[in-house]
Amino acid sequence: MMFQWSEDMVRFMRQASEYGDYHRRLADWMRPDLHKRDRLCDAGCGLGYLSLALAPYVQHITAADRNGDALAVLRENCASRGIDNIDIRCGDLFSMPPDTAYDAMVFCFFGRMEEIAAIAKAQCRGTVFAFKKNYTTHRFSVGSHATGSDSFTTAKAWLSARGVPFTAQEMALELGQPFRSWESARRFFEIYSRDEDKSVITDAFLRSKLVETGRADFPLYMPHQRPVGCLKFSVEDLPKT
Repeated sequence: MMFQWSEDMVRFMRQASEYGDYHRRLADWMRPDLHKRDRLCDAGCGLGYLSLALAPYVQHITAADRNGDALAVLRENCASRGIDNIDIRCGDLFSMPPDTAYDAMVFCFFGRMEEIAAIAKAQCRGTVFAFKKNYTTHRFSVGSHATGSDSFTTAKAWLSARGVPFTAQEMALELGQPFRSWESARRFFEIYSRDEDKSVITDAFLRSKLVETGRADFPLYMPHQRPVGCLKFSVEDLPKT
């Protein structure tokens, strides 16, 4: 099922992405395997902050996503930052094959391994990067709720079962959430909590999650170290069928 961005979700993710250096650090992990002449595809790019971080290091980026509201943020950022080597495409990747195969593709919390492999074999001739969740319980719930089955562990197992050599690394990267008010913080947890009864999001719970920053624009902040599993492999090593 396609992830559905709401107006609030776009706003929260934009604020979190611009508050810290999460996407720059993902890009730093990829940089040793990228070349200035490369044509890269950021598959399921969302708001496009990873594309923005990678733009100085490759010749061209195709940033693709199905959600126009998310891509509107990327268009605005490209215009305001004077970035002209990102081609923004709205639609299904399978229906938008490149004229020439990409030199590299990145799937950042997008797609299961079988989907990633199918798209990469059809559209890429080089390196594939995949970033996967490396945690088992939902991060923004009061109670304990298991995440879905797609994870760093299952991705590694999929590659290993098919004899695909890969490089793997675990990282914990700060991707906390800034807030303009207590009301905004409560709204965030109401959206992202898996708790059916939202009344469990009490004032005491919010106080346990937030710290004061001393900033006028974002006086409150939820620190959060996001465990990320990083994978890298070559399209040439994927099974032919």
